[in-house]
Amino acid sequence: MTRKDPDPTRIAVVWDRRQRRPVAFVWRRRRYRVERVLQTWVIQTGWWDERLRTDRRYFRVRAAGRLFDLGFDRLTRHWFLEKSLG
Repeated sequence: MTRKDPDPTRIAVVWDRRQRRPVAFVWRRRRYRVERVLQTWVIQTGWWDERLRTDRRYFRVRAAGRLFDLGFDRLTRHWFLEKSLG
């Protein structure tokens, strides 16, 4: 049995190496400055089966007065917008 996730929206992210956090991202041709990182978490699962393996880091951020969940897939090295919360 394989798991199929819907394709999340790919985004471009500006990463601050010193602070180890996103500082800006582009979604729908608009650049958002990250005002604050509110929460971070990691999801690692499926290590026992390469077809099911997931290794992602998430950042809940405030930008332009809205909340966004940004994700970084550590396997593909791609950023994506998991959801816009408002």
